[in-house]
Amino acid sequence: MVDSINRITSALESAREITLEAAAVATSRLGESSYRRYSKGLSPEALHHLLSSRNPREVKDGMKRIISVMASGEDTIGLDSYFADVVKNVTSEDTKIKRLVAIYLLRFAESDPDLALLSINSIQKSLSDADPQVRSLSLKVLSDIKIPSLYPIVLHSIKKSLTDSSAVVRSTVATALLKLCREQGEDLRDDALLILKDLLADADAEVVSSAILLLQEVFPDRLEILHGHFRRYCTQLPQFTEWSQVSLIELLTRYCRTYLPKPLIVDTSGNSNSIPLPDEYIAIPFAVYEVDFDPDLKRFLTSLESLVFSPNAAVVVAISKAFLQLSPPLTFKNSKISLSLVRLISSGENSGLRGLILQCILLYSSMDSTLFLPFIKKFYLLPSDDVVTSVTKLKIISFLVNITNANSVISELQYYIKAESDPLVIQEALNTLAVCAQLSNGLCLRVTKWLLANMGSHTASLVMDAYVNVIRYLIQKEPARHLTTMLKLSAILKDQPDLSGTARSGIIWLFGEFAAIRFDICPDILRVLIPNFSRECKDTRSQILLLAAKLLSYDIDKHHKEFPEMEYDFTNSRISEMFQAVLYLAKFDDNFDIRDRARTFSSLFDKGKTEIAALLLQAPKPSPIASTISHLVEGTASSDLSSLGIDSDLEAFFYVHPWNVDVIQTSDSDPRAPTPLKDYSRLKTSFSSKSYFKDSFGIEPETVSGRSMTNTSPISSPSPTFTSSGGRKYQLQSLDEFFSDVPAKSKMKRRVIVEESSTEDSASDSDDDSSDGSSDDSGDGDSSYEEENDVSNPPSFGEDKESKLG
Repeated sequence: MVDSINRITSALESAREITLEAAAVATSRLGESSYRRYSKGLSPEALHHLLSSRNPREVKDGMKRIISVMASGEDTIGLDSYFADVVKNVTSEDTKIKRLVAIYLLRFAESDPDLALLSINSIQKSLSDADPQVRSLSLKVLSDIKIPSLYPIVLHSIKKSLTDSSAVVRSTVATALLKLCREQGEDLRDDALLILKDLLADADAEVVSSAILLLQEVFPDRLEILHGHFRRYCTQLPQFTEWSQVSLIELLTRYCRTYLPKPLIVDTSGNSNSIPLPDEYIAIPFAVYEVDFDPDLKRFLTSLESLVFSPNAAVVVAISKAFLQLSPPLTFKNSKISLSLVRLISSGENSGLRGLILQCILLYSSMDSTLFLPFIKKFYLLPSDDVVTSVTKLKIISFLVNITNANSVISELQYYIKAESDPLVIQEALNTLAVCAQLSNGLCLRVTKWLLANMGSHTASLVMDAYVNVIRYLIQKEPARHLTTMLKLSAILKDQPDLSGTARSGIIWLFGEFAAIRFDICPDILRVLIPNFSRECKDTRSQILLLAAKLLSYDIDKHHKEFPEMEYDFTNSRISEMFQAVLYLAKFDDNFDIRDRARTFSSLFDKGKTEIAALLLQAPKPSPIASTISHLVEGTASSDLSSLGIDSDLEAFFYVHPWNVDVIQTSDSDPRAPTPLKDYSRLKTSFSSKSYFKDSFGIEPETVSGRSMTNTSPISSPSPTFTSSGGRKYQLQSLDEFFSDVPAKSKMKRRVIVEESSTEDSASDSDDDSSDGSSDDSGDGDSSYEEENDVSNPPSFGEDKESKLG
């Protein structure tokens, strides 16, 4: 209550004019809600008055109203009409007002460039302000104003601020130069490159962080300027900002593949053979091996290990990419990157990036399934997972499953198929189930039996198609072991006429492939399908025609094997009659593809070209199954990342630059010799607590109080000395050391005058005259004396008198 009264009092006392508008402005300090109620009813005339006021508080309230309208998108007032009133406040001494004016300028400078240029002179003057925050803000405003005639002034201001004593201003120089390069492009490359080299050689990590972003965007191919900074950047990598760490890791990874030799893979099984790191990730022929790294490459990888558990997911992904492209699988496993990536998808802080992280894990798992094998249960589906996350997790499981964990994975997948409602998730779960079935014959029979038993529990056509595709895939691998399964599929064709067209066509195609093994059961399937030919869908009709042609081709081959010298009797053959019936129906089909197929098959058999028909119809066919299964069964990593369902942006991110094999290492010259640093902090002419904490501890003063939430850079021990720009050194002391140097107090001289009385007046007068004369002549007599005594222990008056008279 007392605080509220104090705030009301201070607000009212600061008001210069007793008006309703000023009182409303003063009450706006009480809270945000009252300010919003006031600002909505503020008239344009009152807003002009606030912006033109001499009271900084009223100007600030007027600017708040302007910015609130900009942020909310309200069209109640025309903000461009206040351009002159806003711009003239750029000379205000209040930093907050300057920031608000800068935000307004960035929005409306292009609409009135002539009036905006009037404020440039004031903004340039702020570049010489004593406050580094004001200098940084002025440079930021200049670089953000998109007026072409202003670009030379911005470039001049950038060059002027390049040697500023404040790291904040020099960091803004890099950001401003980046914005200027985006506008001017090639016209500024030469000047920008010279400035960039100075920024990269700066001793402050904050400045280098901004310079790295400039290098990554404007000069991504000029890796040679990193020669003299490579080792320092590897050492200071944890001190840079998190997003500059991402860019720096990317740059240094390409630098290593360009200027450093490949690691050597040394066989430790006893042969002592060694080969360079293969281009294929899993192409190392040695079962047990060691890695011999170049010293600089080893330094870079060691510096990355300190950031493996960074809270920023982008940093961890960049580190994993660096290890993937610069080291063998053994080093990747020992770096604990797998654990860090799994930690990121398990925490709720990275929910927006979980999909991209899972795609990275999918890529790594496709290359080496052992990397994430211990964490397979982390990829089980959760009720909160969306469709994309669930599908990606199931793809990862398909690469991690093996004979050891197959039973638990199959049980988990069967639950997903029954409980999930999204067809895409069910389809991917069925594909993963097919991967599990390939591990052993027992698992294959178990999965096939379960699929046939639960095939009718779903009505979605996409799910039924997935069921049929998986069954087709399993049967096609070993058809002779699945006779019972084929009989059950034939019953499904008869008993489920409402089965989707894709599913029915897949089953019919499977019988055509199965005819080579058990021909006797297939003609009866064709006999059942012919009466309903016209009522089937296009895909089913096409497969019925193909089944009839295959059966006729197999029957002709069978006849030639049994009776080599006899011609095949097309007239009396039952299979030939069914084929002719299908051809007759296909001639009147409304689909031209089916009609063309029918004419092709008819021409082949009518002209006796049975051998060509056999090659066309009886050739082995690839199984129509998902890419995940085919890649896993083949046992090779996919070089086409798009086949894994990875986003195109992530595919571009994982593009592998070729390793330069022509690197020549010479002992005479070291291209990575450290470059001299530019330490502009010595230009400071004052000493403050902020500079002490910044230079000695590497942190800001508020970090000491515990307000900082993140601290990725190691804190070095404080330096006990401070050197000014003049070269004088100051020793920092504790409170006890300060008071221990206080000098002892000096002794003071004390003058004591003793007066003696006489009974005779005349004698006294004569004595006084004589004593005064003697005192004036000699300055020393019986009536006075001087004595040194300690002030803290003065002697008594009686003792002084006795000692003098005695």
